Amino acid sequence: MRSQATLLFGLLALGLPFTARADEGEPVPDRSGSRIRLMGNMGVGSAVGELGATFTYAPRPELQIELGTGLGLSGFQFSLMPKVSVGTRRERLVVGVGPSVAIGTSANPEQTCVSLWLNAEVGYEFRSASGFSFLVAAGITKGIAGTMPGRGAPGVYEPGDTTAPEAVWGLPIAPQGRIALGHWF
Repeated sequence: MRSQATLLFGLLALGLPFTARADEGEPVPDRSGSRIRLMGNMGVGSAVGELGATFTYAPRPELQIELGTGLGLSGFQFSLMPKVSVGTRRERLVVGVGPSVAIGTSANPEQTCVSLWLNAEVGYEFRSASGFSFLVAAGITKGIAGTMPGRGAPGVYEPGDTTAPEAVWGLPIAPQGRIALGHWF
């Protein structure tokens, strides 16, 4: 729990405006239109799991390409999510769809479990002039193929089987959501 709190406070510190300037009259540069963002994420069933990090490249204000990694119930998560972003420089509606891969282990029988997921989300993003970014998003996730860790859990099959895993709550399509704090550079 302490490491999660440290991570959260560290991410908050990224968004604070820098106060050390050579000249107090010098304005803080407006980074709301920057192209690269790093974020820490906390979620439930999200493309980057329960705790993760994302790297976003925005070649245009309307387009974001997000790469993510994290740790979730199905193991280590790796995701790619292209997004469409509309709104003002400071407030944006963000819609994304993309795949994620989870790699976990099952103890009984001992095996590596790999699962492929399709994720879709709609979110709200706030960007400050200093580059601080806050995102809240909700959507759905669906298991496409693979196996899930854990003996007897939904979506677990015999070693070597490849089939669509059921989502975390045993539903074919499950809700997911996340909040994230970060910084545009």
